[in-house]
Amino acid sequence: MFQKPFTPFQWEPQDRIETLQEKQRFLKGKIKSKFINYNYHESYISFLEAVFSRGDRRLTKVLIKAWEKGCKFDGWQEYFKFDKWMEAFKECGIDPEFYAYRKRALDEILPWDFIDAGVSKEYLIKEYQRAMECILTKDCRLGCTACGITKYLEGGACFNGAIFNKVSKN
Repeated sequence: MFQKPFTPFQWEPQDRIETLQEKQRFLKGKIKSKFINYNYHESYISFLEAVFSRGDRRLTKVLIKAWEKGCKFDGWQEYFKFDKWMEAFKECGIDPEFYAYRKRALDEILPWDFIDAGVSKEYLIKEYQRAMECILTKDCRLGCTACGITKYLEGGACFNGAIFNKVSKN
């Protein structure tokens, strides 16, 4: 799993590299149809994505150090140098596992909390708790679920199609 900021699972740790590889092999082995194309990220790239998407300002010196070592943070495997990234973390005295593999408390102040993405943190906590109890949230087109995004919409309602119409026009 890749737990991105601004989602109900932002407090969960990412799966370890070995676990991701095992899941990828399992899924690939289950696909028997030649009509299904299975694409996935390399687990080492996913690890760095987790670190930087869940990280804070302390990672700035790692970015600079890795760049000095010739690294680029992109998904092109022929240019990806995981060992150089790990050297940069070590030289900067930063443990990348702290960012990728650490479960966070629901009341923890997250590095991205100062950004208003529209959906409230309270709503994400509620959705996280519902997910842990395997409770589905209804489609918001069937009635508002009070996520908080309506404060940015003219008329204050998204379930009537306002937000979906805006997205589909862009």
